[in-house]
Amino acid sequence: MHLAYLLAQEGAAEERNPILPAANELFWGAVAFFILMFLMYRTVWPQVNKAYQDRRANIEGKLEQAEKERAEAEKLLERYRERLAAAEDETQRLLEEARANAERVRKDLLAKADADAERQLERARQAIRSERDQAIRQLRGEVGALAVELATRVVGESLDRDRQLRLVDQYIDQLGDQTQAGALTSRREDGSGGTG
Repeated sequence: MHLAYLLAQEGAAEERNPILPAANELFWGAVAFFILMFLMYRTVWPQVNKAYQDRRANIEGKLEQAEKERAEAEKLLERYRERLAAAEDETQRLLEEARANAERVRKDLLAKADADAERQLERARQAIRSERDQAIRQLRGEVGALAVELATRVVGESLDRDRQLRLVDQYIDQLGDQTQAGALTSRREDGSGGTG
């Protein structure tokens, strides 16, 4: 009997498709699959969905934060550029002011130096005039005395000293005027044009 059973099964096995499972296996497999799907839908799916929502919210939050930080960075950059432009303008203004001050100080120093030089020159001219006038007075006195003494010796008698000194002074004045006129003429010809 045992042999008959095996032969019967071999005949039945030849009639079945080897790829398709048996009907009862197919039924219980489908029931187990739907139960597993239901359990996964009730327990696992909400956790997966929650993790997905949390991850999405986290990413969106980070994107919003990054967008805010980018906007703040752009504002800071704009403020920095404005400050930099203001600093450049201020630097340019200070440089111009410093240049103007330096030019003003230079002109003041030149004017002061010119005025000092002119004062020194005028003092020197006055000193020269004073010394010249003093030398002329001394010379006149000495020349007058010598002329009177010489005239007295030549004539042999005493002349009126005051009258002779006046004559000598007049003669020296005439010579001085002629000398100054000649000096002015020669200076004009030389191109110096100054006064003595």
